[in-house]
Amino acid sequence: MKNTVEDEKALEQIHEIPLTEITISHDNVRHSDPTKNLEELAASIKKHGLLQPVVLKGVFGTPPYELISGQRRFLAHEQILHKHMIRAVFAGSLSKAEAVIRSLVENLQRLELRYEDTAKAITYLYEKFGKDERAVQRETGLSLRTVRDFILIEARATPKIKRLLNERKVSHADVKRAIRAAQDNLKKAEALVDLIIKNKPTAHQKRRLVAVGERQKGASAESIFNEARRPQVEQSMVVSLPEELVKALAKATKSLSLEPEELAIKVLGEWLQAQGFTG
Repeated sequence: MKNTVEDEKALEQIHEIPLTEITISHDNVRHSDPTKNLEELAASIKKHGLLQPVVLKGVFGTPPYELISGQRRFLAHEQILHKHMIRAVFAGSLSKAEAVIRSLVENLQRLELRYEDTAKAITYLYEKFGKDERAVQRETGLSLRTVRDFILIEARATPKIKRLLNERKVSHADVKRAIRAAQDNLKKAEALVDLIIKNKPTAHQKRRLVAVGERQKGASAESIFNEARRPQVEQSMVVSLPEELVKALAKATKSLSLEPEELAIKVLGEWLQAQGFTG
C-alpha cells in the first residue's frame, strides 16, 4: 500500500527518541567493526551536533523501534556521550528486503562497509530477488559489475581472500582476476592474490593474468604471474565510432564499471574468437 502525501511528510519529520526505546535491527547490514573510530564520531557529534538523524523502522508513537541505519551514531550516543535521547526519522513499515536495501544504501553513502557486511547484504538480496542481478542493481543503485563481483567472490573466494578484502589489502577486481586466472583452483587463486599484493603489478599486467591463466591451465601461480609480467608488444588503434555506439559504450561502461578500453578489448576478443580468427 502506497503512502499518502501526509504519510510521507510524517515520515520526514525528525523526532527526539529515548535510546531505551530503540533496538538495533537484525536487518542493519553493518555487523563488523561498528565501533571503529567511534571516539572520533562522538567528538564530532559533541562539537557539531547530530547532523544526520538515525533511521528507525516503524511509525512514531509505537515503541519499541528498530534501528535500520545509523548504528554507529546510536552507539556513540549510548556508549561514549551517554545521552538519553537521539534525533531520528521513521521509515514506516518495511519488509526485510526493503530494510536491508535501505540500510545498505545509507551505509555505503556514509562510511564504506567492510567486505563481509556488503557481501552478506548483496547475497541476501540476490537470493531474495530470485537470483536476479539486475533487480539488486536497480534497488541498490550499485553497478551491475559490483553486484556480480560480490556474488562471485562470496561464492568462490577462500576465507583468507575474504579476510584480505576486509583488511582492504586487495581490490575486488584483483580477486576476481585471480579466481578467473586460477580457473577456480582456490589454492592457486590465493597464491596469485599474495603475488599481486607483494609485487604490485601494473593494470595491464593484472589484466593479462586472466588470459595467461586460461591458456596455461596447468601452470603454477608463479608461472602465470611471471608470464603476465613479461614485456609484450602492444599496438594502439584509433577507431571512429558512430554516435549511437559511443552512447551505448558509455552506458555499458557505466553499468559494468569497466574502462572503455577494457570493455572494447573484451568484446572484440570474444567476437574474433567466435569467428575463428584467434587460436
